[in-house]
Amino acid sequence: MGLKENVEALKQELSTEEQFLESVIKAEGFFKKYKKLLIGLAVVIVVSIITYLTLDYIKNRDLQMANQALATLQSKPADQDALATLKSKNPALYALFTFSQAVRSNDAQKIAAIAKTVNDPVLKDLAQFQSLSLSEDEKGLAGYTQKQEALLKEIAILDDVFILYQNGQSKEAKARLGQIAITSPLHGIVQNFMHYQK
Repeated sequence: MGLKENVEALKQELSTEEQFLESVIKAEGFFKKYKKLLIGLAVVIVVSIITYLTLDYIKNRDLQMANQALATLQSKPADQDALATLKSKNPALYALFTFSQAVRSNDAQKIAAIAKTVNDPVLKDLAQFQSLSLSEDEKGLAGYTQKQEALLKEIAILDDVFILYQNGQSKEAKARLGQIAITSPLHGIVQNFMHYQK
């Protein structure tokens, strides 16, 4: 009986080794058949990972450099090196900084130039509004309020109304106040204007 059991155990062991050897041979055949495709796929994955990590590193480095330049500009606004760094590393932040400096100095020409060159629609609209409110042209704000996409439309109407009241044109001012909707957050100010300008 011992010999019969040993033979059975040997057969099972050979069968297991045979199956393992068979799977190795199949895997080798599969690898040989698709060798170029598998190597190409591995290369693409490695290159993609390296590219992603490199771009992420560059993005973070540029962000840090832009933040350092902005911090320098906040303490020394005339630093040309920091301004150039900010312009090259983060053009949107550069536009916002130059806009804030132009507003601080009430320079209508600089603000108008920013409004023409900036790509950000919100900053462009703010620059247009600020430029028109600083200009001597009374029709500028009225033209701004006619634009459908104007973000500060109702504030521009209030500025226009104030100018009209200063010029003694109260009828026109009241008509302009009627353009501000009842649902507007500025409607309380409109009611105060109407009440105190009677």
